[in-house]
Amino acid sequence: MPRQLPPLNALRSFAAAAQAGSFTKAGEALCVTQGAISRQVKQLENWIGKPLFLRTAQGLALTEAGRILAAGIDEAFKNIQGAVAAAQGSAQRLVLKVNLPPTFAARWLAPRLAGFREAHPHIDFSLTTDLAQQPRDLRGFDAAVVFADGDWGLPGSSRLFLEQHLLVASPSLWRKDDNAPPIEDGTLLHVLEGSARLPLWQRWCETNGARQVDPHAGLEFSTLNQVINAAVGGAGIAIVDRALVQPELRAGLLREIDTLSPDGPHGYWFMNLARDAHKRDSVGLLAIAPPAANHRTDGTQARRTCMSCFPFLGNAAAKGAIIADEDPVTRVPPATK
Repeated sequence: MPRQLPPLNALRSFAAAAQAGSFTKAGEALCVTQGAISRQVKQLENWIGKPLFLRTAQGLALTEAGRILAAGIDEAFKNIQGAVAAAQGSAQRLVLKVNLPPTFAARWLAPRLAGFREAHPHIDFSLTTDLAQQPRDLRGFDAAVVFADGDWGLPGSSRLFLEQHLLVASPSLWRKDDNAPPIEDGTLLHVLEGSARLPLWQRWCETNGARQVDPHAGLEFSTLNQVINAAVGGAGIAIVDRALVQPELRAGLLREIDTLSPDGPHGYWFMNLARDAHKRDSVGLLAIAPPAANHRTDGTQARRTCMSCFPFLGNAAAKGAIIADEDPVTRVPPATK
């Protein structure tokens, strides 16, 4: 007979604490008290004969033994879930947990999910827009898109595109002579990252030597999507990503003030985080092709990207493509965007 296993409740408590990085959060996830989680983990440590966590001022940190056990338990629980699903006759269905920046999710991904669902009806999604500022924030997700200045050193990461800034405002702010509204007299619209502003206006003023513009004045919003909507309503002038305002530009709801479109320094990164091989392959159906060569249309630099539902997709216009070829966006930072 195989060696006796530790108590299942102790394993579940440890797995929850390892994922959450906190006994309190693990207790909330399992609907038990923090003390109950602590006792179960202590029982497991006694059974194994080694400490599994280091208690620090910043919270819990896994020991080497803890990391080994956490990886094995995660895989084992997934196998159990797969076996239960198979017994229930639903083994062909998958639920992928994906975390994205809120504006990316609302403006870029959500309108394109119908095509993916039609092509892959057996794959379900659990989409969240939690703030992700470090790899630890992505625990428990199968895939993620983050706005950052690099891939955080995680395997399975690929850059989707760099941000491309535009200055935009509602046409209602244009003067009668069709001149753009002067920035120094306008209301600046800011995007928050957590409790601090993204320094978009400071960088723009420094780059353009705009000493007459106060980059600290104006209105601030928690997401780029809110900034775009406020700009459409005529609330002020915004710095936005070109790819995320294409519908407004095409409809004439926003106009460019400055056609200069500098890249970066941040961009969107796609991360395949699935540990289970089946899920990893399914996340691969969201594979991101690298940007094609730059080209110009009416003097505007653009770059076409393909976020494909098919790993074999050669043309983004194919059925199931998350980004359709007819979409005129070609170019399409932390996660609040």
